[in-house]
Amino acid sequence: MSEIILRNHSASMQINTLGAYVDNLVLHGREVLFPKTTVQVGTDTKLRGGMHVCLPQFGPDSKNHLAQHGFGRTSTWQIRYQNESDVGLRLISTAKSYENVEWLLDYSLPNEKEAVATLTVCNYGDAPVRTSPGFHPYFPAVGTQFDFNGAPYDADYIAHTEFVASPSDTHVAFDGLKLDIRTQNLPVYALWSDRNGQYTCAEPTAEGNAFLSPACGGQFVSGHGKKRYGMKIRLIA
Repeated sequence: MSEIILRNHSASMQINTLGAYVDNLVLHGREVLFPKTTVQVGTDTKLRGGMHVCLPQFGPDSKNHLAQHGFGRTSTWQIRYQNESDVGLRLISTAKSYENVEWLLDYSLPNEKEAVATLTVCNYGDAPVRTSPGFHPYFPAVGTQFDFNGAPYDADYIAHTEFVASPSDTHVAFDGLKLDIRTQNLPVYALWSDRNGQYTCAEPTAEGNAFLSPACGGQFVSGHGKKRYGMKIRLIA
């Protein structure tokens, strides 16, 4: 396990190779993510905060072969390259049906107000592989009221997750923190918070809890094919 710190003037991103977690993100001097920490949920200690990738699926797996949100957040990633403001990570898993898949995750700070995360799924096998990933950011939110594309929401009422389709350019606001989130192949947001900390999540996904339903063609990466998913967080105010 090692920590990576990216910088671009007043922006910084702290990344952990265990789970490829973004532990902390600051844009233009402002905390944009609720820092990763542990919280008490009933009798259990849970990891909350930061941002992690969910792969090969977001949410649960109806066949119970895969853990909640898959194996990406519990695996150790290797560093492919690293510069001052960007890093590339690689994961090759031995999980059943995914032995021939390489997962490439790139993080960057192109300027002081933007952070980019890009996941590329590379299938080197002959058979197609099923994947429906997402990103799971925790945004700082002292209050429960927030805005999603101009519509008001209350975090006290999304403990069971609300899925909302959204265009590739999405606007969110939490306690005066205003963000623009632009995505690639991630058109469904999961809005969620358990309010065990001062955070609310707006998580871009490919198809929400897709692995609870029968597979459809769009979820597959063909043999010897690739598919890319991405998100860019821009600080507005």
